[in-house]
Amino acid sequence: MPSRAHGTTWLLLFAVALSSSACAAQSPAVTIRTQSYPRPPYSEATYYVYERDGKVICTKLKVCDKYEHCDVDYHAGAFLDLLDQRTGDPYGMTAAVPIPKAKRAKHECLAKFVPDAL
Repeated sequence: MPSRAHGTTWLLLFAVALSSSACAAQSPAVTIRTQSYPRPPYSEATYYVYERDGKVICTKLKVCDKYEHCDVDYHAGAFLDLLDQRTGDPYGMTAAVPIPKAKRAKHECLAKFVPDAL
């Protein structure tokens, strides 16, 4: 009898593991990473790149001067300003990190262009 109880327990654990992985598959991860470019004189452009399933879904561009005065623009999909395209590779980058579902509504880029990601 005890071996049958253990078998039932393992079967139940396996079923729970499958159902939780199926739930995760229904809600694909949304990640964010950054890229930074210099802007003359003494300014910086930072791109916040939002991705889902390996595709860029929206981009936030924040340009700040040396006094920390910033302008922010949002763009659907991938975006790189012509000035930064001419610069070439970014001088600073961060790795993509997942945004928890509970915190996605705080990200204006997602709210404007990808409301289904919230």
